[in-house]
Amino acid sequence: MDIHVLPDRKTVGPAEVEAALLDAYPSLVRLAYLILPSSLGRHRRILAAHGIVQRALPDRRRLQRLLAGETDAISFLRRRILQDAIRQASSRTPLRWLPQVWGLRLFPRLGAVDNLVLDQALSTLTPQARAAWALVRAEQLSVDDAELQLRAIGVQHPQAAVNEAALLEEVTADDPLDVSSSDPCAVRLAPTDLMGRKVSGRAVAIAVTAVLAAVILISLLATAGKEQPLTASQAQLMLAPKLTADGLQRTPANKWQDTARLDFTAWPPRGDRLTDKALLTRALHAWSVGTGVTAVAGTPTAAPIQSPQLLYSGTVDNTPVVLLYDGQRLARYTEGTDSTDSTGLVIARADNADVTTAAAVVISESTKGIRFLTGPWIATATLRNLVKPNTPAADLPRADGITAQIARPTCASWSTLQLRSASTVAEKHAFLLTYLGGLSPVHLTYMPPPSSDAARSPREATSTAALLSWAKTACGLEALQGQGVRSANNWIFAQQSLPGGGVGNWVCTRSDTWNGNGWASAELLAPGTPALPAGKAVDTAACSRFDQNVLASAYWKAPTGGSYLLAAGSRRVDRISLNGHTYKGNLVAQPSSSARANLTAHLSTGATLTPLNR
Repeated sequence: MDIHVLPDRKTVGPAEVEAALLDAYPSLVRLAYLILPSSLGRHRRILAAHGIVQRALPDRRRLQRLLAGETDAISFLRRRILQDAIRQASSRTPLRWLPQVWGLRLFPRLGAVDNLVLDQALSTLTPQARAAWALVRAEQLSVDDAELQLRAIGVQHPQAAVNEAALLEEVTADDPLDVSSSDPCAVRLAPTDLMGRKVSGRAVAIAVTAVLAAVILISLLATAGKEQPLTASQAQLMLAPKLTADGLQRTPANKWQDTARLDFTAWPPRGDRLTDKALLTRALHAWSVGTGVTAVAGTPTAAPIQSPQLLYSGTVDNTPVVLLYDGQRLARYTEGTDSTDSTGLVIARADNADVTTAAAVVISESTKGIRFLTGPWIATATLRNLVKPNTPAADLPRADGITAQIARPTCASWSTLQLRSASTVAEKHAFLLTYLGGLSPVHLTYMPPPSSDAARSPREATSTAALLSWAKTACGLEALQGQGVRSANNWIFAQQSLPGGGVGNWVCTRSDTWNGNGWASAELLAPGTPALPAGKAVDTAACSRFDQNVLASAYWKAPTGGSYLLAAGSRRVDRISLNGHTYKGNLVAQPSSSARANLTAHLSTGATLTPLNR
C-alpha cells in the first residue's frame, strides 16, 4: 500500500536553523570528524570537527540570504559542514580557527581498538568518499540522497565518491566498521605534561571549549605533594551541565500537526505528574550521576550536554515513570516503590528516528507484560498475532497514549503492534512494530519478489503476502532480544517451482541495529512446511542497500519423494555452480542425498558471489 505524505514546503528561517544546530549538534560534529583525516591526530581532529560545526552559521544577515528558498534546516547545515570539512581535509594549509584547550588532550571516549580500525579504514578514502560513507552510515541517508548532497556542494564526481565508499563496505563486509565507535562529543581527558608540572597548592583553571558550542569550565585541583587524576564518574559530573526540572524542554501539544519532522522532537509531554519537580529532579540526577543505569546494546550513558526534552512523567501500573529524550537517546526512569529498590534508568539510542521508529516507546514492562506509549500522530492501535496471519488484528485500548498491557512475543504467539497514522500525516499509512527488548520497538517491513524493473524498496509489512512471510520467519527474531535492533525486513529475493509441486519463496531477513550493525538470515518458505534454514551471517551488509546480492541453498525433501539440493540467487545472478555442475540462471534444483553444498554464483557484473554461511 503506497504512502502519500502530505507535503510541507515552508521555508526555514535563522531561528529554525539555529535550533536545528543545537538539536543535531552531536551528529553534525561526528559527520565533520569522520571526513577530516586521521593524520591530524585525535586531539586536533576533535577540535577541528567542533570548529567546523560552530562556524556553520554565518552572521544573521548573511544567513538570511543563504536561506532563501531553503525548506530543510538540517540539510542546509549538513551541506555547509560537508563543504567546510571536505575543503579542510583536502587542503595542505594549516587548519583554520580551532576551539582552544589548555593543559588537556582530548580523545574519543569509546573503545580505542574500534576507533583505530575505523580511522585506518577511512584513511584509505578520499575526503569526498569519506563524506559519502559518513552520509550513508552515520547520517542514515540513502545512497541516492548522499550523492545528491555531494552534488549540491559542488563535488565534481559524486558518483565516484559513492562507489569508492561502497568498495570500502565490500572490503570490510566480513568485519563491518562500527561508526558508533567515533563520538567526538563524548571525550576522554588526559593531561599534556603531567610529570613536568610544578607541584603547588594553587588551583589551575582549565578552560575547555569543545562541547555544544558552549564553554564548559573544569577545575583540575593540584594539592601539595600529589595530583589526583579524575575518575570516570568525577569527569562525567564535572563535564555535565546542571540539569533542572525547570530547564526541561517541552514541545507544544499540536506541533506534530504543523511540522515536516515527525520524530521524538514532535512529542508533547504527557502524564499525570508533569509538574512533579521532585520526581523530575530525581530522574535528571540519576542520568547525571550515572548510577543504576542499564544501557541497551552499548548505548553511551553520559549525561546530556543540554537539557533534555520531557516526553512523559506519570504513574504507570502504580510506578512513577519519567521518559526523556536528548536528541540522540531515550532515557526511561522508573522509580521503585517497595523495599526491593527497583529504581533504575534505561538508556537506548533513538537518533534519526522517524514517523515509524518514533511511533511508540516501551513505557512499562514486567512479568505480566508490556505497555507502549504511542506517538501523538497515531490515530489507531491494534494488536496482531504475527504467527497467525489470517487472524484479524484486534483493537488495542489506549489511555493518554498508553496501550493496554500485552504479552511478550513468543514463537507460539508473537504479539505485534499494528499502528495507523493520522490522516493529516499520511493517508492510509499502517505499519507493524514488535518488541525485542530495549525501549523502541522494531519496525517490520517487506520487499516483494523481484521484477524485471529496478530493484524494489522495503514497504510496510501489512499486505497479505508480507504477513504470510513474517508468519514463518518471526520466530527467528527471538535470538535478537536486547541487541538494539531498529528494523527488520523480509526480502523475497527469488521464487522457485519446487520439485513435487508448489512454489517456494526464498527470503532474506535483514535485521539492522541503531548503531548500523546487522544480521542476515536466508530461508526457504515452502507451502505446508516450516521455514527451511538456508544460510545466515552476522555483522554483515548482506541483504541491505549496501549489498543487494545474495546466494543461498537448502536441502529439500519433496512430498512426492526424492531429495534435492535447492539453490537460489538474487536478480543479478546469471549462473550458479553447485557441487561441480554449472547452471544458467539464478535457480537450481539438483537431486542429492546429502545436504552438503559447494556453491558459488556468477553475477551479471562479472563478480563472483559466495553464499551466506549455512
